[in-house]
Amino acid sequence: MTLSEFDSLRHRETAFLLYFYGEHCGVCRELYPKIQSLFETHFPRISILRVDAPSSRELSGQLRMLSIPGLLLFLDGHEVLRANGQISLDLLRNQIRRPYELLFSS
Repeated sequence: MTLSEFDSLRHRETAFLLYFYGEHCGVCRELYPKIQSLFETHFPRISILRVDAPSSRELSGQLRMLSIPGLLLFLDGHEVLRANGQISLDLLRNQIRRPYELLFSS
């Protein structure tokens, strides 16, 4: 993903998660299906986009996403969550719940 693609995405999408990974990262491969399941179950209105960090060095650097796996959650164009490495799914769910409900409650 390029910087211009990211900027366009940020202005176009209400809610999205960037999942930074590396093809040879075992933790990245193991974590992704769990993140996917968590979001499908609890946060279905958030899109998940996988970003191959080694292939997207400029974007990774600009967003200061320097280790993988890494998560950046954007709601309404603003970064609301950042996490790297070994990520607790329970903690992640609890951190996202409130801003998600505020954005999507009607």
